[in-house]
Amino acid sequence: MASDLSSRDVDGSPHSPLPHQVEHVEFPFKRWDGAVGEWREHFGKGRGQVYSLDGKPPLRSCNEIEVAKALRSVRDCAFWFSGYPGAIPKPWRQWVQTFGADSPSWLASLDREVRLRIHSKRGGMPDVVAWNEDDPLASAIFVECKGRRESITEAQEDWVSAAQRAGIRPVQVAVSVRPF
Repeated sequence: MASDLSSRDVDGSPHSPLPHQVEHVEFPFKRWDGAVGEWREHFGKGRGQVYSLDGKPPLRSCNEIEVAKALRSVRDCAFWFSGYPGAIPKPWRQWVQTFGADSPSWLASLDREVRLRIHSKRGGMPDVVAWNEDDPLASAIFVECKGRRESITEAQEDWVSAAQRAGIRPVQVAVSVRPF
């Protein structure tokens, strides 16, 4: 499954060549069937929580955490980048960084370059980013995490398209689709 990503410049004009294809991957997630818990325990994931794919902690997890865990098997670093510092549930913290304060310099630089090309001053960057320390930009993998009925937003389309114009290859971007 792939989706078309289109983009517009800050002045509203479209860019070519469009559309870009983004690979969709569906992990065999099993829905968490325990107590949902309070917001501070699930960071807004609620009924979107899943069981750990590898059976290792955290056992109550989410798409973003499981993607970061999986990507660490093929990259030096992999994190879910959140815009909400301090609210991450304790069992998830080793897999999450706050965008901005914790961002590696190469990612912050890419995001600044992207923001010069798009309307959105925040948001749009894919949820999970993985990279190798020796060549972070070339080795980067960007994964947006969605539920089955969620769609890619315009800000996300714009960010990915602008990142591709800044040198990110289409094969470096994917969508992880939770099956429920």
